[in-house]
Amino acid sequence: MPKVRKDINALTDAELDDYIHALDILRQRSEVNEADPAGYAFQAALHNGFVGPDGVAIRCEHNNDRFLPWHRAHLHYFEKLLQAADPPRTQNVTIPYWDWISEQTPEKFPLAFKKPGLKAARSSAAASLPPDTLEIVTTETDQKEFAGYPDGDLSGDDGRLEGGPHNRMHGFYIGGAMANPSAAAEDPIYFSFHAFIDLMWAEWQRRNGTPPLTSPDEVLQGFASQPKNKISEFTNPADLDYEYEYTAQLNAAFGVPPAPVPPAPLNLLATELLSPLDGNADILGELRDKEVVQLAFKVPETAGKRLRVRLDELKVPTTGSYLLRAFLHPSEVPFQPDDGEFARRFGAGYVALWRAHRHMHDGHGNLHDGHGDHHDVSRTARFDVERVLESLGADGADLVFSLQFVPAPSETGLPPHPLPPIDEVDFKDVRMEVYS
Repeated sequence: MPKVRKDINALTDAELDDYIHALDILRQRSEVNEADPAGYAFQAALHNGFVGPDGVAIRCEHNNDRFLPWHRAHLHYFEKLLQAADPPRTQNVTIPYWDWISEQTPEKFPLAFKKPGLKAARSSAAASLPPDTLEIVTTETDQKEFAGYPDGDLSGDDGRLEGGPHNRMHGFYIGGAMANPSAAAEDPIYFSFHAFIDLMWAEWQRRNGTPPLTSPDEVLQGFASQPKNKISEFTNPADLDYEYEYTAQLNAAFGVPPAPVPPAPLNLLATELLSPLDGNADILGELRDKEVVQLAFKVPETAGKRLRVRLDELKVPTTGSYLLRAFLHPSEVPFQPDDGEFARRFGAGYVALWRAHRHMHDGHGNLHDGHGDHHDVSRTARFDVERVLESLGADGADLVFSLQFVPAPSETGLPPHPLPPIDEVDFKDVRMEVYS
């Protein structure tokens, strides 16, 4: 019978104590031998990164279709270590998930994360939760768009769940070690945070009929010596001996019925470069100088067509994280991104850039693709402008596409330090895409 992962707020005192007890045993092993594979430090390093004896860097998977199965594997094998830590007391321990989309307590984080064994330095500053998480899980039906693209696929790289809510939560909401991919798993909240990411993937699979995973024969780095190590072996939670217990809040959140007929795949028909309103301006120079760039957006003759805006070769920053917020608005409407009504009417989404892993650097801040490195140094970002265009109707003839740079706070939640990575904002071009 599968073991049950519960909301951390729903654990009994005994269940929470047993979970922390198991974590403490793994930490004690690392104090004796930091290289012990059954210790917390080694397990955290699987995500945070280390260089093996063969010179190959081992770390988590991001910006591709291995992101979700890699983290599912990490949780699975970490959970097995917890269960074996001190049986029979720990034999039924599971990783509790942190539901960060349902109504929260007055505290920023569940109170359990203040207990010894779960407490860590995190941002205490007020921050908004990603507004699009539930919409992505309940309305996105394309597997690649949701979960990520295989290496070499020219259509994209990371999926919407990773490039939006996941990255935003790490760098903008949680802070502390979680703001840095080279330290994230040092904070035990990492495991509960990713258990909820895994729950949302499991829910998406349930809603969409568990389509076959892409890249099924890929071996997940860091797990080659484990009994299960291929993407295909991390398809179903039930095959891994666990399931999720939903709270009433989650049942209500996911109560939206799946789309009865998934929309037909989009076919790219044409692309068109977007140019700054000031024809003499440089897009990147304008954005770096003013933290906003405005581009002319003329709706083409597209009866029955769909439009998106694409940023090509968007560089992954090395010194900090940031958002690019997108807006599509009539040229006569002043750009007011901090006005709630403006953002609601004209917001066209965002992309969250989580700072690069330290093992992607060459020691001088430069990015590289090392042997075995599955982290991309650049990525594709897309903004779906259809909702705004539909709301504008006949008034959508003369529009402006605005991109706003928003730096992540420091790991404590204070203003960014060192200076925000505005000089690192770099991309090839901005294009309108026309789809059938």
